[in-house]
Amino acid sequence: MTKLRYTLSLSFLMSLSGCIEITTYVSPSASGTVVDAATKKPIQGATISVDDHPGLFAQTNSDGQFSLAPTTRTTHIFWLAPYRSLPPGGTVVVSADGYASKEVVVNGNAGPLLVSLLRAR
Repeated sequence: MTKLRYTLSLSFLMSLSGCIEITTYVSPSASGTVVDAATKKPIQGATISVDDHPGLFAQTNSDGQFSLAPTTRTTHIFWLAPYRSLPPGGTVVVSADGYASKEVVVNGNAGPLLVSLLRAR
C-alpha cells in the first residue's frame, strides 16, 4: 500500500506544473556599444571577451554594437515551476586595433554598456 501512496503522490506533484529548472550561469552576459572616446564614433570589429573564459567572445558590428551571451548549465531537479537565477557579475575585456584595451565589470542585471576606448599612442 505504501508504494501505491508514493506513486499517487508523485503523479499528483508532477501534474501541478512544469519542471524546476536551476540555471547556473558560468559567465556574465553583456551587450552594448563600443565608441571612440574622442569622436564618439562607433568602433567596428572591437573584440569583447570574458576575462576568465577564453574562447567566449563577441565582435562589434558596423554600428559598434555587440551582444555577449552567457554560457549556462541547466539542471532539471523536480517537477514544478521553472526558475532561473540572475547571471553573475564578471569582467569583460574590450579591445580594438589602435586602441588601449579596457576592462569593464559587468553586474548581473546591468543594462546595455557604453564603452569608450582611447586611441593608443
